Amino acid sequence: MQPFFSLSLDRAQPGRATGAMLPFSPKLSATTSLRRLRRPVWCLLATAIAGACGWSAMARAETGGGAGLKQLTLEDLLSLQVTTMSRKSELWWAAPGAAEVLTSEDIRRTGAERLPDILRFATGMDVAQANAGNWAVSARGFNVLAANKLSVTIDGRSLFTPFFSGVLWDVQDTLIEDLDRVEIVRGPVGALWGAYAVNGVVQFITKPADATQGGLITSSVGTHGHVRAAMRYGGRINPTTFFRVYVKYYQSEWSRDESGRPVAPEFDFLQGGFRADSSLASGATITLQGDAYTNKGLPKSHLQTNFSGANLLGRWQQFVTADTNWELSSYFDFTKRLMPALWSETRRTFATSAKYSTTHEAHQWMFGFDGSISADDIGQLSVAQMDPESRTVHNAGFFLQDNVELVPRLLSLTVGAKIDHNSFTGVEIHPTLRGAWTPNRTHTVWAAVSRAVRTPVRVDHDLVFRAEPVDTVRATDAFDSESVIAFELGSRHQLSDDTAIEIATFYNRYTSLRSYEWLGDGTYPLTFGNGLRADSTGVELTIHQQAGERVKFRASYRYLDLDFSRRAGFDALLGTSGEANDPRHIGQITAHVDVTSALNFDATLRHVSERPDPASAAYTVVDLRLAWQPNGDWEISVVGRDLFAPAHHEIIPTNSAADLIGPSAHAKVAWKF
Repeated sequence: MQPFFSLSLDRAQPGRATGAMLPFSPKLSATTSLRRLRRPVWCLLATAIAGACGWSAMARAETGGGAGLKQLTLEDLLSLQVTTMSRKSELWWAAPGAAEVLTSEDIRRTGAERLPDILRFATGMDVAQANAGNWAVSARGFNVLAANKLSVTIDGRSLFTPFFSGVLWDVQDTLIEDLDRVEIVRGPVGALWGAYAVNGVVQFITKPADATQGGLITSSVGTHGHVRAAMRYGGRINPTTFFRVYVKYYQSEWSRDESGRPVAPEFDFLQGGFRADSSLASGATITLQGDAYTNKGLPKSHLQTNFSGANLLGRWQQFVTADTNWELSSYFDFTKRLMPALWSETRRTFATSAKYSTTHEAHQWMFGFDGSISADDIGQLSVAQMDPESRTVHNAGFFLQDNVELVPRLLSLTVGAKIDHNSFTGVEIHPTLRGAWTPNRTHTVWAAVSRAVRTPVRVDHDLVFRAEPVDTVRATDAFDSESVIAFELGSRHQLSDDTAIEIATFYNRYTSLRSYEWLGDGTYPLTFGNGLRADSTGVELTIHQQAGERVKFRASYRYLDLDFSRRAGFDALLGTSGEANDPRHIGQITAHVDVTSALNFDATLRHVSERPDPASAAYTVVDLRLAWQPNGDWEISVVGRDLFAPAHHEIIPTNSAADLIGPSAHAKVAWKF
């Protein structure tokens, strides 16, 4: 795994060489020479989809249909519930924001083996694999390896690290088969989720234990050393208490350069966990779950970063009446990571959350509290250091929201705000105003204006690069929070019985973004400042079509225009490559075909345009999946990734070698008992 912070000079200063590179962060200037995918590949995919559709039609005529692998119909889609937008269950179709739900069936049909790969199939999500264990994941821009404006959770446990302000995707995982759904909200939702929910929130939500009873064994093998094996068993303690336990091993491929040589080592880890759910006579439900993981003592442990960790989460939900409920949850998370010759980190995090919601006449009130405290010890293993080496930080705040029906079943208004206090900048406020107009069950128009904040983390205030006889970088307490004011407008419309369309537009105004400045009059040291601004404009479009009983199409497209500027009177700016490297266009078309009641086929054509800095070429790839389920206990599938295209860069980090992602395939067997 590569370092998550870097600086590179790209602006001439008096007495300083233009294009000079800091010794700890080489900026890559080479670009790829990938060939663009031409018409034959599009024709091949169209032929495959058309052939599968024809196969499905013939099978339907012969068998009269089947119920083995039922797809989510358009009517089912419009009835989905989402909880992330308002921290309560609401109809996705009428939600006042850009929300999306990937169901367990959607997840299964992606064929994904890691959490970031699932997000590739969501509208507007920019997912780029950097090497064998690292991904850059973001929404609405600012995507880099340490993307810091997207909040991510699993069952309410934050995956965000207060060290460098991002997600360490190499150690964040769960059993994919246990996922109930993934909820994604694009756009600021800091009014409910607080700091870091600047461009959106992703929630991975697992199934309750009673939905995973019995045994499950899965195994997959593939090209470039891909190996995955997992086992889960669920049982019942008493009539109202259920549990499950699981263990999994995963090994990923080597990352390779343009000559085909490995440039990053194979990556593997072992993880296990449990979940227990109990229903009480009082109407309460209790959940206790936890995970533990490590890569020590495994086949590839001598090649990679050493890490281990564990977490434990408890949740109490009490349903007082149909309109009144409250929830209390807490978790503890321990992580330990050693990057030889770079740094080590040991972190202990405790977080708690309380929420109460009730309905009074036309008002749906919700208020609550979120708080976390995180203590770390950072080992000084190289020129990159933390000063002080150990620090405990907190973030705590209250939120309040009122959703009022101005006109019953026609016009609603949501007003909310969260007030946080953090260790670095004190009090921060995240307000929002949202409205939804639903003239009928087939049409929703929504609009929102929100403010969200990305508060500082350890790197922003405490990072020091010591290269004798001077410090080349010295962060200070002067670094302030980054903020955005976002304006959104969207619509969902069911055009016919088999076609629905969603569109979301946004204009975001970012201020006080992280910049790289000269701390004094001399050449060094450098420091982090708030000298950048940015304006982003974008459109996100999704089309759903139920082409038949067994054929479903989904197309999505995202356009993003992100422009940086300097703060008025500010001149000592060192560039933006460490903050954002986003493609202007992302688009995909997916076909889901139930060939027979036991056989299904999935095909996705995905295009990502070029990235500006460091530059990488556009690419167009095809993902294919064919799965056979002879009965309810077995499934055998074959998955091909990044097909019909040469090896390419999905993203080039500013602080690591340029790794290539090429075509791959794996076969998987799953057995339930």
